[in-house]
Amino acid sequence: MHVSHAVLFTSLFSLLLTLAVTQSNDTIDLSKPFSNADTTIWGKISKNGTNSASSAPSLNDGSIFSDNTSLYLFGGAISMAPGAPGIPPPNAIYRYNIGESQWAQINPGGDPVQRVLIGMSVQSSTASVGYYLGGAITPLSNPSFYAETNSTPYMVEGLVTFNEGSATFKNSSTSQMNPDGTIAEGYLALIESLGSEGVLLTFGGFTDVAGAPSGLEDSDLADPSFQWPLANVSVFDIGNGTWYQQAATGDIPPWRYMGCSVVVSAPDQSSHSIYVFGGWGNSFGGSDGHVYVLSIPSFRWMRVNEDSNRRSRHSCNLLGNHTMLVVGGIEPIGEQVLPLDATGCDTSPMYAQGLGIFSLNNHTWATNYDPSEGAAPYEIHASISNVIGGNENGSAAIQNPAGGFSQLALGSLLGVRQDPIESVGTIPNTNSTSSTSTKRLTGGVVAGIVTAAIAGLAINLILLFILLRRRYLRVHPARLSISNPIQHERKASELNSLPGPSEMIDDKFAAHELWSPTDKPLPARPFDEKIVSLHEMEGGDLRIHPTERNLELERAEMDKKVRIVANRYVRSVD
Repeated sequence: MHVSHAVLFTSLFSLLLTLAVTQSNDTIDLSKPFSNADTTIWGKISKNGTNSASSAPSLNDGSIFSDNTSLYLFGGAISMAPGAPGIPPPNAIYRYNIGESQWAQINPGGDPVQRVLIGMSVQSSTASVGYYLGGAITPLSNPSFYAETNSTPYMVEGLVTFNEGSATFKNSSTSQMNPDGTIAEGYLALIESLGSEGVLLTFGGFTDVAGAPSGLEDSDLADPSFQWPLANVSVFDIGNGTWYQQAATGDIPPWRYMGCSVVVSAPDQSSHSIYVFGGWGNSFGGSDGHVYVLSIPSFRWMRVNEDSNRRSRHSCNLLGNHTMLVVGGIEPIGEQVLPLDATGCDTSPMYAQGLGIFSLNNHTWATNYDPSEGAAPYEIHASISNVIGGNENGSAAIQNPAGGFSQLALGSLLGVRQDPIESVGTIPNTNSTSSTSTKRLTGGVVAGIVTAAIAGLAINLILLFILLRRRYLRVHPARLSISNPIQHERKASELNSLPGPSEMIDDKFAAHELWSPTDKPLPARPFDEKIVSLHEMEGGDLRIHPTERNLELERAEMDKKVRIVANRYVRSVD
């Protein structure tokens, strides 16, 4: 059984609907226990109506949205199945009214959107909104494109939001998602408890320059420049339309595409687990049948189940609170990701009838599902809590990425709370307690504190120089008849607590800028005649004859010293 997409909804009755390239959709009643080997579990929803307006086309690589009263078929390309349309159907949404068992063709308002395929989609469970990210346009998906000669597929930018209540599209920019602004056949997760309207996270899959001709063939993706790593996670704040990029660490899965994922949250919301299964790594050796978890907000990858059963072009659905149902897909045969016959259909007991059942509480595969057991709460498995801390109910101790958040705003968006900083250099109150998880300062916050402290020190030193210089000038006002300036040997200790040769005196003899372990006198000059104990900064006695001093020159030198120190601290802060 080859099925690319599926959707779950609970209205009237619990149902699993699979989008197949035939003249009907397969359904399973999920309100009852079932075994994946039971052939009597299937129902049908016919796509055929009395006319084209009341029928649904057979398309490949499309998606289904649901608002609990209707189904909405979006995207896809014409297939080679019997009865499939010879040319792409009009750019429209095909809605199935569950209560009336009727199809209808609708033309959504809002932003204009073309029919795309091989993008990723998720459905909100709290609002009548579906999201479709990225994808591509081909002659087989777009009727106007189909009519063009020598047309070539290309990838498109955009995050399409479909409001099922108002039947309107909104197309948001993805130019800041990654360097190309495109993605296809990757992984997409929606965490609705974060932000004002939820956040989307995406990784994996492939990318290319938007609008550039692309073959979209598996052989084309051997070039690493098309591969978007699973270590690079893009996060979208739905509420304010902002993209962030964050590096993930841990047991990172090798690059892959055409896999699936589900997301579940800890009971206390201290962490969110994105379970990832399957996908093709562009070679048999580069693919695996493992189950991985990306924990948010720590962005830690971990492998939670190991298996050799490779699979691609399948979908994942969350049943109840802690069961992942894998639907359809293809088992690669050697290096052939898309076998031309039924040999790619996995008939092993684990995937009988194209259905795989994975417990998110036990991290094991099963062949049966009981909705009464599925209603039990999700519990954090030890293989996850051993990495991020906490227990089966949450209390994650690690909530920051290993290298810190790329932006502090991302940490705030993902619910990571920071200790308040009252002023520059203030030490956080270590006596305060929290009923949730341990709070930590990110690397970015620490760097900011250090930078601010250095800047404050520089400002204080500059003010000190200015103050002492004014004091000196009040004690020794400028005179009009001064000539024959002298050079003098002096100890380079003109900064009250900074011993050693200083670049204020002569850059050529500076050892460690303002800090040096020893005092070294300046080399003697040919016309040195007098020895001066110079401690202007300390208010010492100059012990020279007034007629032999050029106070205007000394004042200029003092100005130069102040500027040098100020510039050096500015450079150190930068």
